[in-house]
Amino acid sequence: MRVAVDGEGAVEVLGEVLRTLRIGVAVFDRDMRYLAHNEVWLLAHGEPPGRDLLGLRHYDVLPIRAEWREVHRRCLEGGTELRGKDFFDRPDGQREHLRWEVTPWRTAAGSIGGIIIYAERITEQVETERRLAERESMIRDLFEQSPVGLNLCSMQGLWFESNPAFLDIIGYTQDEADGGLTYWQLTPRKYDADEAIQLENLRLHRRYGPYEKEFIRKDGRLVPVRLNGFLVEREGVDYIWSLIEDLTAQRALEARLEEERIKAIHASKLAMMGEMAASFAHEINNPLEIIDAFAYTLKEAIAAGDAAYLDEALAGIRAATARAGKIVHGLRKFARERDDAPTDVAIATIVGDAMDLCRARIRTYGVELEVKVETASSVRGHAVELAQVLVNLLNNAFDAARVAPDKWIRLVAVDRGDSVVITVEDSGAGVPAHLDDDVFRPFFTTKPVGAGTGLGLSISRSIIESHGGTLTFDRSAPHTRFVVELSR
Repeated sequence: MRVAVDGEGAVEVLGEVLRTLRIGVAVFDRDMRYLAHNEVWLLAHGEPPGRDLLGLRHYDVLPIRAEWREVHRRCLEGGTELRGKDFFDRPDGQREHLRWEVTPWRTAAGSIGGIIIYAERITEQVETERRLAERESMIRDLFEQSPVGLNLCSMQGLWFESNPAFLDIIGYTQDEADGGLTYWQLTPRKYDADEAIQLENLRLHRRYGPYEKEFIRKDGRLVPVRLNGFLVEREGVDYIWSLIEDLTAQRALEARLEEERIKAIHASKLAMMGEMAASFAHEINNPLEIIDAFAYTLKEAIAAGDAAYLDEALAGIRAATARAGKIVHGLRKFARERDDAPTDVAIATIVGDAMDLCRARIRTYGVELEVKVETASSVRGHAVELAQVLVNLLNNAFDAARVAPDKWIRLVAVDRGDSVVITVEDSGAGVPAHLDDDVFRPFFTTKPVGAGTGLGLSISRSIIESHGGTLTFDRSAPHTRFVVELSR
């Protein structure tokens, strides 16, 4: 520290004051020559520690902008000026930020002897503020531009902050929603029990979701949404941040996919019926032949007046008609598009429906068929679709078994824990090990060209999975075995 003023005591006092100050201070005469300065001044202006500026003109030491020169001039005329944030560029090109105050000092006679400049370097503080501002801007942009709805609300459900994506979901403006609407106003009462569970999750774990529900839009429409949320604390008060996804487009896509899936299932059924057309014709032809024979018997009995033959012929015709009607009813039931709601259907019924369609074809080619239904359980689902799966598995088994030396098919249905397991096994050559991963792939088939679409197993698996079950290929079995498992 160097001081250039008269009087040893004044020098000591001024030096001590400057040394203890934590901000940069420099004292100038009217020509802006340094009379005194401290080390902090040097640091604030990017000067090397220990540099002696006494006697040097301020404008020769540092790059002083014209506006600062005007400040110095006004203060030398008696004014005091300050600025909370300013900057200057050092010779090395680095920008320094500082806050400063300029005030005149007076001689013992009361005249202005020069000025005192107080300068505090705030470069790090300004840089921190800049980074914080950038982060806040980024967070704000994320909030405003997010395609997912974002919302802050109180524990009582009052909305405080909603982003544009969330406002689009509910159909309200910012002014209408924030501070005016509550979560509960737009939540249908049918979700009250589910909401209680989510609030309990918030209380126990400070988060909730994922949770699917509906919001009531301003126009009255219900919009499906998925929510996730967590608690945040502000000044000792808990608030809820929620992330809200509009599921409208997803639900529409799911509906279209389900419609296409059902169409594919129906097309697969029709293709299956085409493959079995010959056996259906044979199965219906048998009762027709019986009816024809009994009609001849009936004619002879009428001519002979034989009442016993009459009753026998009529009974035979009725039985054959009932058999043909059952076949036709089964075909019509199997062929129709799905329009029924899921019901509780007995496994025995599903197996019986499948057998009605497959038994004749299997029996015609001399394939031994063993069926064991060792369960009285029911499953929830679409009976025709589940029967379609078994028909497909039985047809595949038939195609494999009829060319095998030992011709047999075995279908077994049993309970296993909370599930029902149905296995379809045949004596065919089996699936080569290297094709294990392909059997459920769409359009894959080991049948000759024109003998199959390659969609049966793929569609069957999709049917079973839509019923919450599984369809698998059991590689561990000694023969070809497919396993259906459904919850009961």
